[in-house]
Amino acid sequence: MKKIYLLLTLVLGIFMDSYAQGTTTEEQQKEFKEITQTFQSNYMEGSENCESIIHAFDKKVKMSENRFSQQMTMTYEQLVQFCPHLPKKEVINTVTEQRLLSSELGYDYVSQLYLRKSVGDTVRETSSRIWELKDGGWKIIQMNSSLNKHCD
Repeated sequence: MKKIYLLLTLVLGIFMDSYAQGTTTEEQQKEFKEITQTFQSNYMEGSENCESIIHAFDKKVKMSENRFSQQMTMTYEQLVQFCPHLPKKEVINTVTEQRLLSSELGYDYVSQLYLRKSVGDTVRETSSRIWELKDGGWKIIQMNSSLNKHCD
């Protein structure tokens, strides 16, 4: 009988431990989703949010972009120089996904259709970002984007 109680206590302990980890993961996922959505919102508002946009990037970030079929890379320093010229975007449609890969690594995907008023066209911008938890904050360590004209 003592063995049954011991086994039951052990099974209950394992169940409670995995329940606690599941709850923590849900909380971490929610926090990560909020951080990525806030970043995207700041980005879509343009240069008025440069400080928070730049703060989201690791200084050793790897960035690549396919802009209208022209491949380019960007450094953190170039991002800092470009950010004051980042236009506000009038979003028409958004598809987004965020996922924690571990407690310290996450991924987000955003595809947005928006109007570029300065040019008078509609474009689809699609970005995937890898985020890493560093020094208590989430930082983008890799970003790949594409920008293409949208045809109806």
